[in-house]
Amino acid sequence: MGDTQSDTQAESAWPVLKEDARVDAAWPVLEEHEIRYLDHVGKLLAPRSPEQIFFHEHEETDEVLLIKKGHVKVVAGRPPRIVAIRKPGDIIGEMAFLRGKPRSASIVAYDEVLALRIPGQQWLNFLYLFPRAMHAQLVAADGRLDEATSKFVGSDWAIERKLANVLLELLDLDLGEQVDGKQVLRFNQRDLASLAAASHDSIKKIMRRLRDAEIIYTGRQTIEIWNREALGEIASGSQTSII
Repeated sequence: MGDTQSDTQAESAWPVLKEDARVDAAWPVLEEHEIRYLDHVGKLLAPRSPEQIFFHEHEETDEVLLIKKGHVKVVAGRPPRIVAIRKPGDIIGEMAFLRGKPRSASIVAYDEVLALRIPGQQWLNFLYLFPRAMHAQLVAADGRLDEATSKFVGSDWAIERKLANVLLELLDLDLGEQVDGKQVLRFNQRDLASLAAASHDSIKKIMRRLRDAEIIYTGRQTIEIWNREALGEIASGSQTSII
């Protein structure tokens, strides 16, 4: 009986999560009090201009970045390819320190970027001090893995659908500049091919079709969105520009 009582007392000391403790889409990766803690242990870097580099691929450094303002490109491989775009509130570079490995990609400013630099050990301390944030980071990392693998697992999608999804994602990240009432994305076709996990030639062909259908207009290193609704229909598979 004594053992049973001891076991019960020990169990009562274990942390118990509420039934609704699972993460959903509305749960922030970082809450305000967690951001304040990181602001205290981190250092705000000077603003970076477009194309300035934060990390180099294969670099052995332990800093973690919290994007405060602007967007960064995640660039990997030879020749370099954009594999993702990250936005304000995103944590960048955390896995290199946690896994003790070199950087898997370069981090390059897309527009003017303001970022908080957090030493790797301080980041690890933070995760253990704030278990909710650790949970949220685990879910965010899994979401990024889904994002990366879906481009390849979904390779049976029409290239057109994949490209439409990429263009809409870039618009949702507020990367479109308003010019004469139209949204303009400043990406070239090779960038789009990388983001869609498609060949450059196939993207050129689809871009030509979208232009002929007056859904987009292409300029030098720019894509002007003429019909966002049609892009949404193509992304969902309910419309095509292919005749």
